[in-house]
Amino acid sequence: MKILELIKHLKTFDKAEQLKNKQLPNVEFDLAELYMENSLSLDSNIRFFDSEKISNDLEMEVEGIKYVNLFPLYLAQEMIEEFTKSTEKKYSDLEIANRLLEYRINDA
Repeated sequence: MKILELIKHLKTFDKAEQLKNKQLPNVEFDLAELYMENSLSLDSNIRFFDSEKISNDLEMEVEGIKYVNLFPLYLAQEMIEEFTKSTEKKYSDLEIANRLLEYRINDA
């Protein structure tokens, strides 16, 4: 799954929890971490990890694949929901994805 697909699943907590249950059954919502394969980009695949079973480094390697931390699932969900509810501007999923990546790269 790429970030654009992820966006539609994180617009509400209920949708996010359903996705988490598919990706990481039996793991608490607050313990799910989102990592991007190889780099932080729109084209990178996203993988869910149980934070209690990984090193929680910004970058890690699993089975020979490099992963870069995006955000904890709960934080990504909260940010995406805020963009979705914005009364100032209607953001497209692409704009939300770009803002998330920009924030992670520049501010987080």
